[in-house]
Amino acid sequence: MKHLTFNVCAIAGLGFSGMAVLLLVGNLISGNQFVDFILPAAVVSLVIGGAFSVRARLLSAKGNGPKKR
Repeated sequence: MKHLTFNVCAIAGLGFSGMAVLLLVGNLISGNQFVDFILPAAVVSLVIGGAFSVRARLLSAKGNGPKKR
């Protein structure tokens, strides 16, 4: 299995968390018509984004984070 880098984890975490926010805004705009689908999808997206963010933080703490110039 390929090891994920800090950049990949950080971008994936940001992407999944952003997707959750967009789903919730879409739910608001649609007047809660699709709440049965959108709310669980947003929660799952937040959990995945949080897991990637934690992994990025752990990689940064181990010294595998972004290189400082």
